[in-house]
Amino acid sequence: MALFRRSTGIDVNVSPAVVVPRQPVTATVTGSVDKVRSAKLEWGYTNFFRYHWAGHADSAAAQINDDLWLVGEVGTNYGGDRETDEWVCVTAVDLPIATGRLDGGTYDFRIPSWAPASSAEIARWSCRLTVDREGRDVDVRGDFTVMVRAQDADAGDEPMERYDGSGETVIDIALPAPVYAAGQVVQGQVTLTPTADLPDGDLRVSWQQHRESHPLTRNPCATAPEDGPDVKLGKGIPLRAGVPVVVPFEVPLPADAAPTASAVHSSMSWAIRAELFYAGFTGPMTERVRKAIVVVNAVG
Repeated sequence: MALFRRSTGIDVNVSPAVVVPRQPVTATVTGSVDKVRSAKLEWGYTNFFRYHWAGHADSAAAQINDDLWLVGEVGTNYGGDRETDEWVCVTAVDLPIATGRLDGGTYDFRIPSWAPASSAEIARWSCRLTVDREGRDVDVRGDFTVMVRAQDADAGDEPMERYDGSGETVIDIALPAPVYAAGQVVQGQVTLTPTADLPDGDLRVSWQQHRESHPLTRNPCATAPEDGPDVKLGKGIPLRAGVPVVVPFEVPLPADAAPTASAVHSSMSWAIRAELFYAGFTGPMTERVRKAIVVVNAVG
């Protein structure tokens, strides 16, 4: 059915407009609507994510794909990855209806401690009013922003992860804290411990963010991490067996960084990564490691 929008005389406003986890928030419904069968108020978020669309099974492209399979053109894909969103209801309440009429009122909600922060990449929080009625239905929302502070983050010291290379040099990233605000400069140090005498190395670090999609009802798609600008720490660093080399660094995070978040269909994670390139064409493979961090909102 068509949706009965804000211009019809019923609206939802949320106060305060910016909140933090565990904070109470109030929705005010103003106006009225008649011929109502039922009405529901939901608190939740619109979850943004990517999914893999493979085309319609009855489409001409699907038939061509089958023909290509028969002639040996394996791997042809007429679909692709797409952006979408879905509403995630956290809690809902049925509203009282008097003689088929819904009038205004105020309704309270407490932001969950685990609430994903608001961002264009992951979630937009809202209070949503839906009304089933004779004629056009009502579906209106009042949006608000959830900001996550350092004290709201559940974070600890995460172990190092080597995701490329053979570990000829053991690389450790030491950080003074696991949580950083958007725009903050991450200070730390990289320790290189060669396991043998190796060619000299070039070292660089950067931030890394990864928006992952894990939809419940659609086909998942592969997503890759995004690396920030390289900070070059050293060129031609001598790498001798058992002799550690300690290099300090500073990596500024983006001022508009989307906070670390975990939602139903997608999530955002951050890390500090280090790359060690060996000199020459016969040296070991490039070593790449990362250490997870938690990014929160820059709350004044």
